[in-house]
Amino acid sequence: FAGLAMGRDLKSHFLVTIVDAKEFFEYTPGVLRAYVKPKHLDALTFTLYPVIEYRMECKFIWGEVKELNGPERTATIKPIFSQSTEIIDWDYCMGAAGCNF
Repeated sequence: FAGLAMGRDLKSHFLVTIVDAKEFFEYTPGVLRAYVKPKHLDALTFTLYPVIEYRMECKFIWGEVKELNGPERTATIKPIFSQSTEIIDWDYCMGAAGCNF
């Protein structure tokens, strides 16, 4: 929740890039209802790319942050479908680790 909220709130002041290892968002507290009512799963999940890129107007990278270099203000990112890493720069960096279920 926090990473998407930060992106939404900061996009009008900064160029925002969101990196996530998952391609989807899942409202985990509601998942138990989907066991009883499987059609409800569509209301609990969505693909991140169209929401972040088109609705929020931020940049989305489906990948993992492998390293943060504070003095150089860079992040080493490994996109999911790539064997190599790429380096992006930033002025401000915020981390929202989420949870692991």
